[in-house]
Amino acid sequence: MTIEMDVKMDTKSLGGFLLYHNYARVAGILSVLISLAALVGLIWKWDSWMLTQKVMLIVLALLFTVIQPIMLLWRGSRRLQTEDFQIPFHYVFRDTGLEISQNEQKQEFQWQDVRKVVYRKDALYVYMSAVSAFVLPKDQCGGRFDELVKLMKEHTGK
Repeated sequence: MTIEMDVKMDTKSLGGFLLYHNYARVAGILSVLISLAALVGLIWKWDSWMLTQKVMLIVLALLFTVIQPIMLLWRGSRRLQTEDFQIPFHYVFRDTGLEISQNEQKQEFQWQDVRKVVYRKDALYVYMSAVSAFVLPKDQCGGRFDELVKLMKEHTGK
């Protein structure tokens, strides 16, 4: 079975990946817990805190729940403006592996090179390393998203 698609990354897809990638790990969960603890402490002991302490707790409460997500989305949208993301990526998925090309550049991977696959309702994240992944939005799979999910599960076991 061969599945081919062209993917031009958009703000929604990249933003969803960046938020998932940063908040689905232990460090992301801990950062949200720290912000929530700061908020609870601020509300619970409001009258006990001096003004500077209140300001610090407000900043800490907002840091991982508002400020960091906005910064991630802003960085992602800036990255989409670079030349690399202006041209769609062409993906070919075969029983032997996957191939990604853009312009004259081409990379081929065997299925065993896939480190991790994350199945989301609106996208697939195919990790080739701990920090980078190919983002495959469902709406750009040409109606073959379910076939792609099946193919990935068969060949990666992930």
